[in-house]
Amino acid sequence: MGEVPNLLGIPLPILGFLCFVLAAVFVYVWPKPGPNSTRGMWMNMGLHYLHPLAWVLLAMAAFLQNRSMQAALITAALGGVVYLFFLILLVVNRGR
Repeated sequence: MGEVPNLLGIPLPILGFLCFVLAAVFVYVWPKPGPNSTRGMWMNMGLHYLHPLAWVLLAMAAFLQNRSMQAALITAALGGVVYLFFLILLVVNRGR
């Protein structure tokens, strides 16, 4: 059996598992909009689910790295794009 790839000395499967745990936490922890919120349904869904989706994609990339480096890089890049879109929504929402 080969060496397990790692990031900063932490094996990628463990990092992938931690990313899945973070995604699950963010699904339940993210605050719900108040009763007088002016945010639309799409803004609420984007703010609630894009952050966990980014973590899920990073976890998938950690597990895919052993099978296909190209698939792992594409999945990680997609996770980064999703996270960037989440940050843009967060900044737009803070301006309201």
